[in-house]
Amino acid sequence: MSSTERDLSIIVPCYNEAKNIPHIISQFREALKERQNIEVILVNNGSTDNSSEVLIEEFSKINDARFRSVKVEINKGYGFGILSGLDAAEGNVLAWTHADLQTDPIDVIIAYEKFKEINNSRAFVKGKRQNRAWGPAFFTYMMQLIASAELGVKLVDIGAQPKVFSKDFYITYLKNKAPYDFSLDLYAQYFATKYGTIYEIPVVFKTRKFGEAKGGGSLKTRIKVSIRTFKYIRELKKKLNIQ
Repeated sequence: MSSTERDLSIIVPCYNEAKNIPHIISQFREALKERQNIEVILVNNGSTDNSSEVLIEEFSKINDARFRSVKVEINKGYGFGILSGLDAAEGNVLAWTHADLQTDPIDVIIAYEKFKEINNSRAFVKGKRQNRAWGPAFFTYMMQLIASAELGVKLVDIGAQPKVFSKDFYITYLKNKAPYDFSLDLYAQYFATKYGTIYEIPVVFKTRKFGEAKGGGSLKTRIKVSIRTFKYIRELKKKLNIQ
């Protein structure tokens, strides 16, 4: 890492994303342009493919100090990968987005610029998906409806990326507290809504080109993730003593 002070750290959890990694790096370099105050941390989240070798090869090609990786030896969940990256981050502003590139890396920069414009450490900037197919949109709507009713706060498009927030928010609400699975998005958005202010930017989700969806994609996978999330909603409600 260079001596340049990093203001923004972008976490990208990668589980068996070897085919996507070169494109992730390429598209983020294009989005960052000449900005030197941003770092991108690719978390090798216990991958069982050749992600480690691909990361080494790609980093040697670009020789760009803004890019680095964190390795999780054994996959403990999507959330654990993100939290591992956040724990290693140097920035005062933190962000995460997905390795599938369904969210354009430029949207992370747009969300970051909005965060800086707001100039409030309690701000939480996230994507809101546009022009979605009715099936995924219906699942999202039902999820936010149930979560909002159970937790007593309005939660919109919980799974949308990116997420941008202050390091203070991470330390106060996420560090050593947040869940290790796909419930991380719900957990973070609950506390951001309850104790801060949510701001949204419109994003258009693209089609995944390589690899398999880890938390969405097929109907079967969506149902499995939804069931786990509903269970976690009840657990969180009980933990927070929400009536």
